Order: sequence, then C-alpha cells, then structure tokens
Amino acid sequence: MLKSWKARLAAISAVLLVVLAASLVWLWVERAALAERVIGRALADRGISPISFSVGFIGLRSISLSGIVIGDPAAPDAAASSVTVTYSLGELLSGEVRSVEIEEAKLHVTLTREGLSLGSLDPLLQGGGGGRLVLPPISVQDAALTVTTPYGEFAFAGPAAVRPEGEAILLSSDALQIVEVADEPRFVPLVAEGHLLLEGKKLGFSTSVASIVDDETHVPLVKAEGTYDGETHVGRATAEGALTFAREALTPAMIAPALRPLYLDIGGNIAYRADVNVSGGDISIAATADLADFSLSQTAGGSFAATGGIEATAGLEDGALKPIRMDLQGVKVRDLAPSERFAPLRVEGPVEYVQGSLSADIILRSALPSIAGARLANVKASYDTAAGRGQVRAQGDLAFAPGKLELQTLLPSLKGTIARMSGNLSYSANADLKDGNFASSGLAKLSNVGFTASAATAEGVTGTVSLSSLLPLRTKGVQTLKVGMLQAGVPLENGTVAFELDRAGLRIVDANWPFAKGKLVLVSSSASVTAGNAEFLLSVTDIDLSALIDMVEVPGLKATGRISGQVPIAIRNGDPILLDGNISAKDNGVIVYRGDATEAVATEQTKLLTDALRNFHYTELAGGLSGNANGELVLRLSLKGANPDLYDGYPFAINVRLEGSLADLLRRGTVGFRPLELIKEQSKGAVQPPANKTEP
Repeated sequence: MLKSWKARLAAISAVLLVVLAASLVWLWVERAALAERVIGRALADRGISPISFSVGFIGLRSISLSGIVIGDPAAPDAAASSVTVTYSLGELLSGEVRSVEIEEAKLHVTLTREGLSLGSLDPLLQGGGGGRLVLPPISVQDAALTVTTPYGEFAFAGPAAVRPEGEAILLSSDALQIVEVADEPRFVPLVAEGHLLLEGKKLGFSTSVASIVDDETHVPLVKAEGTYDGETHVGRATAEGALTFAREALTPAMIAPALRPLYLDIGGNIAYRADVNVSGGDISIAATADLADFSLSQTAGGSFAATGGIEATAGLEDGALKPIRMDLQGVKVRDLAPSERFAPLRVEGPVEYVQGSLSADIILRSALPSIAGARLANVKASYDTAAGRGQVRAQGDLAFAPGKLELQTLLPSLKGTIARMSGNLSYSANADLKDGNFASSGLAKLSNVGFTASAATAEGVTGTVSLSSLLPLRTKGVQTLKVGMLQAGVPLENGTVAFELDRAGLRIVDANWPFAKGKLVLVSSSASVTAGNAEFLLSVTDIDLSALIDMVEVPGLKATGRISGQVPIAIRNGDPILLDGNISAKDNGVIVYRGDATEAVATEQTKLLTDALRNFHYTELAGGLSGNANGELVLRLSLKGANPDLYDGYPFAINVRLEGSLADLLRRGTVGFRPLELIKEQSKGAVQPPANKTEP
C-alpha cells in the first residue's frame, strides 16, 4: 500500500515537473511576446498610447526593443530605432531598471502660450496614469528633437543623456546642433552644450551656444539660463555674450544669413546681455550692449565707429509686438573717412520701433575734451518701413568762442580756413525720403558772427540764410547777409553780401560797402568760389579823395575829386591778389601837399615837383593796384595838370609808382615813407618848364 502511494506521488511529481518544465520552456519561448504585452499594458496604464514596438531580445539582465513609435505612426510624437534596457531580477520585479541605451531617437515638442506639450508623452510631465514611473538613466547616441514654437520650427540633433534628478528629469548634451527649419534660415546652425530640467510642467535650462560658421570654425555666441512654469505660464531667462567683427574674419552675414541683403560692413567689439521675462502670453526683454570701436563702414553716409552703451527693451503683449526701444547712453561716434568730416560726437536719447515704424529723439553733443558735452543738435527722425518714407528734423543753437566752439573744431575740413569764430548761430535742417526721392532743406540765422579766414577777417555778420538743399548744398535763391566789418587788405564797414549757391558753385551776386563817401562792390567773375581759389571783380564807385586822404592821415596832404573804376581780384591759396585794373577820376580836382617833407628837397627836379604839388590842379588822374592785398602792393599813378601858381600854370605830367603795404597805409599812415620821398625817387617824365620861366 505504502509502496503504491509512493509510486503515485512520484508519478504526480514527475508530471508536475514536466508541466513546470514545459511551462518554463513555453514562458521562455514566449517571453518576448509576453514582455511586449506587459510593457504595453504598463505604458497604457500610465496614459502613454498609442505605442508600437517589438522585443528583439529578453534575458535575465537585459531586454532589447526596436521599431518604437509613440503616437500617430504617420507623424509620431516620439520614435526610436533601438532601445536596450538593463536590469537585475530584483529591480525588474520592483518596476525599476538599471539603464536605458537608445541608438536613434526622435521627439517632437510643441511650445505654445498654453505651455509645453510632448504629445502622447504628456503623462510623463503630469506624473499621472497608474502611479509613478521611475525613470532610469537614459543615453541617446543620436537624438533628433523638433520644437515647434510661435516663432518658428527648430531642429535639435546630437548625443543626449536623460537621467532622474529627484522628482525631475534632466536632459543634457555636450554637442547638440540647432537648425532653423525654414526654406531660408535666419541663422546658420548652432551647437549647444548644457542641460534641460523637466519637473512636471516646470522647465529649467542652462546652456552655452556657438555658431557653426564652417566645419572648423565655431563662434561662441551666448551663455544662457532660465526657467519656465507651464502651470503658471511664468518664466525668465538671461543671456550674455560678446562678438568681435572684422571684414577678413567674422561678419554678421556669416552667422545670420538674413542680414546678407543689408551688406553690413561691421568691425570692432560688442558685448551684450539680455533679460527675458514671460508672464502668460506676454514677453518682456531688457537688453544692454557695450560697443568698443564698433564700426559700420561703406554706408551711404560713409564709415563710422561707435563706443559706448545701449539699453534696449522689447517683447510681446497680448500677442502683439511691443515697441522696441533703444536708449543711447552717450555713444561716442567717430568719422572714419580718410579726411575726417566731423569731430567726434556723443549721441544720447531713445530710438523706438513700433509696428514697422522707426522713430528717434536724440541729442548730439561734442566729444572733444575742450568742449565736451556742448549740445550741438536736437534730432527727431521717423521712418515707415512699409511705405519707405522717412524724415529727419534737426535744430541747434551754437555760441561760438575762439579756440573752443568753432566750425573748424566741429568740421575738421575747415581747419585753417575759418578760425577765431565768435557770435551765435541758430539753425534748423530737414530731410525727407518719399517714394525713393530724397529732399532736404535748412535755415541758418547768424547773429554778430565774427571769424578770420585766409583771405579776410569779418565781424558782425548778421542775417538769415535759407537752403533749398543740404545734400548737395544749395541756397534758396539769392541770400543776403549784413557784415559789420570786413578786413581784406583795407577795413570795410557796414556792408552787405548777396550770394547764391547753386549747381555751378558759390556766386557773389552783390557785396558792397560804403567807402570814403563812395562805394565798393564785389561780384563773382567765375562760376565757382572756394576758400582757396576764386575770381571777383571789384568796382570802385565815386570814392571821395578828400575822405580817402582823411583815412590815411598823411600830414600836409589834401585832395579833392572822385575816382571810380574796376579791379579784378583773384583768391589764390587763400590770399586776395589784385590784378591791376583801372581807376580814374571822373572830373578835375586838386592835390595839395605841404608837409614837412617838402623841406627835404635836394635837387632842382624834385623841388620842381614838390612846388607843383603845393597846389596841383589835375585834369586827369588814373591808376591801378596790383599785388597781394595782405602783403606787398604796387600802386601806379598817372597825373596830368598844372599848378596855377607855378610857371603861369604850365602843364605837368607826373607818373608815380608806389610800392608797399596798402593795408598799412590805410591803417593811419603807418607806412615808413612819405609821398615826396617816392616822388623824388620814382617820378618819370615830369615836363620841364620853358628856360625863361625857371623862377615864379
């Protein structure tokens, strides 16, 4: 009996062992299919579906999956070509694994105003659906992440790692390439090194980004960090960096192809920082930039360099672009033209961009140490990018001071031509761009302006000049200025100058001064006038010899009559050159010279001449001036007439050639000679009286 029971028990055990062995064999054979069902059910319990994959291998320490697709197979939210999961039996029974290795992985992320979405993987962010999913360390050999944002679509590719960080998920990469997905990308590919931290709907990141100019050149652009809460839709970020541009090295178009149509020729250094704040659908950006010899060359206005700081604000509000505002913090601007056109300036004030409209309200100040901070202009400008229309309005008030604020200090091209300026200048300037046409105009008011030029010195210049064009410079018809005093070899007072600047150049229409009870009139005789070279015609009209002699103040000399004529004048290298001309008396007159020098006569010839000049009634008086009005001049003088008290009024012809400084002569007789001395030495052709009339 006992023996029979033992036999039956052995038989049952054998059957059970066979069944168990068969079951284990079946389980081992079917382990892949069972694993697929278990994994699929576990993911479905956590809300991750639809999902498809296949188990290629399963063992006691690892499992390999392939062909993983999560979401719509036509446009999956995530996919992987191969996944290997390693574990221990105890970890597997507790729902945990040791590590995950992924060869190729794709993930699509959508960032909207409502927050961050991973599509079918959103439950990972929400932490719901069947309990906590314990995330093991994940290594991805080749990750491909596509991010869709309101500002465009971007692709991220490269190695990546994912690991748990407390309750959060940490994604990191040391060489993640970033490409804008567009037919014409705005920037070249970037490479980023950093990490992204996901905790529920909260996001945080820290990264450094470089621009891939070519395979061998990576240009560091920015270091950035920030956070975003998808629950409250609040976030912040900071970014900073620096760039050095050079024509033969780095150019803006090399890192941003969108800038190529602008043909920007930029050099120098720029350091920048931006702070970004997000609240709901609103984004605000505050940025700063520090410029160091930051140059912009080959523009329509020339080449310039800037040094200084700029503060800017921008962003989005209710889905609309907020005004972009830049505040120039005393930016120093230098002209880079080979011949410097203007002295360094400091520019300060706001520049705004609102819905395609650009506007500016800035102040220009001098950056020269001697007049640092002097306000030179207030400038208001606007430009409508859609219409292609813009305008600039500028105005200023300048108080000139010799050696300090002068045109030659502000405009170096005038250095040495206009100096020692005084008085006041108020001006306004307008420029308009419309339908591709540029127009400009201006108005200048001069009040008691004085200056020294190479050819003359002026004082008390007053009047208003209207300009019909600034580029090129044109006057609005003939303009008139009053000139209190002009010193150009002779002192001229209370004159007026009428001039016109047109296509042919500067033309003096009528410059006239009262002089010795007559008038001097100067007009242009050539088409173009410059500070160094010009041609004029000086008309002498009804000059009273008596008044002229009073100006000279030569003791014992008197004269009557009026003279008129014309003298050509040429400005050569800044000096007024008199080209002889002809001046003559209109009617008869009298010359009387009874100075002390008459006692110095030594010969019969000179005594005859001096006796004749004691009461010389001329019938003809003619002459001319030649030479440098600022230097040595030659006066030729021809006299015909007689002394009624000498030889019964016998006629004389006297030719005199005087050499010296007319300017000195007219400055109160400071010439170091007397007329008689010149007559003694230089008289020619004096008519000898008859032999029987040698004595009165």
